[in-house]
Amino acid sequence: MILVKDYITTGFSADDAGKLNEIIKPLFDKREKIILNFIDVKNFTTLFFNNALSKYLVEIGPDDYNGLFETNNLSKVGEVTYQHSLENAKHYYRMNLEQRKNQDDILLDID
Repeated sequence: MILVKDYITTGFSADDAGKLNEIIKPLFDKREKIILNFIDVKNFTTLFFNNALSKYLVEIGPDDYNGLFETNNLSKVGEVTYQHSLENAKHYYRMNLEQRKNQDDILLDID
């Protein structure tokens, strides 16, 4: 189990997500179960969850993600924010490649 507060105090920024990813990525690469305990971590944003966790759902799909990742002790706001991020990732995962490219172009403001 990863005690998240040992690495970050907030789930707010892409920088926070990067710090947590240094711990998650090696476990993910081995497809080891990843249990994240968020006790005492505050101030969550969708940006954080997108960069820390939901990107893995996009990579491996919802079923494999749910079998690999588990979160514990998220605050109410953290849980709502996490679920919002996951729903967006599921929607993106279900898009075909052309839809993804179009979405990426919009997000990156590419003409």
